[in-house]
Amino acid sequence: MADYDLDAALVASEQARGDKQQTLEDYRSRLQADDRSRIAKIIVWAFVILMGWVVLATTVGAALFDWNDLTEPAKYLMAILSSVMLPVVTLVIGYYFGKEK
Repeated sequence: MADYDLDAALVASEQARGDKQQTLEDYRSRLQADDRSRIAKIIVWAFVILMGWVVLATTVGAALFDWNDLTEPAKYLMAILSSVMLPVVTLVIGYYFGKEK
């Protein structure tokens, strides 16, 4: 009878260990999802703020200076946004949200 109690205790111990392991894996998964979400939000907000800054700078510059003087700087800023920031935003969103298990 003592062996039976010991076997039951071992089975219960293994079950508790398995439950703890599953809880730890769930916690790690949630933590990783939170980190991915935070990184993606930072990148997207950086892109939105940069776009707003470009629009604001172009509008203020057009109001204070002749529009012809701002054509080249505005094209340069838009080229930076389209060639650098937009691919980074796309890459980050695709990597962090396209990698589902």
